[in-house]
Amino acid sequence: MTVASTFRGVVVHGCKRGRVLGFPTANIVLDDVVALPDDGIFSCWVHLPTGERHGATMSVGRNPTFNDVPDRRIEVYLHDFDGSLYGQTLDIRIVQRLRGMVRFQSMEELIEQTRRDVSRSRKLLTQGGCT
Repeated sequence: MTVASTFRGVVVHGCKRGRVLGFPTANIVLDDVVALPDDGIFSCWVHLPTGERHGATMSVGRNPTFNDVPDRRIEVYLHDFDGSLYGQTLDIRIVQRLRGMVRFQSMEELIEQTRRDVSRSRKLLTQGGCT
């Protein structure tokens, strides 16, 4: 089975933890059945229905820092985006895997690592010239 590097999904309501952590995410429910990559953090491009494209940092997995996430989730933090995406269909293209999924001992550790992940994703997308 081939792992999808591009996929499409609809934004739904989640636990809103990303917003509390300072990184509001779009929680994605896939339109089609696709083989997602292994759990981890990814740099990607997100295309909105308006035609806008945003660099993003995506999490795929069960969020091991929290004990109440039984199913794999796709959560995308769009860089430099402010607005609501609920109900919209997003096209997502993975550029590169940044790291595997990690369980953090504190929210502070999670926030600091997320800052590093977003910074690395931004750098990769702007310097790499990936489109």
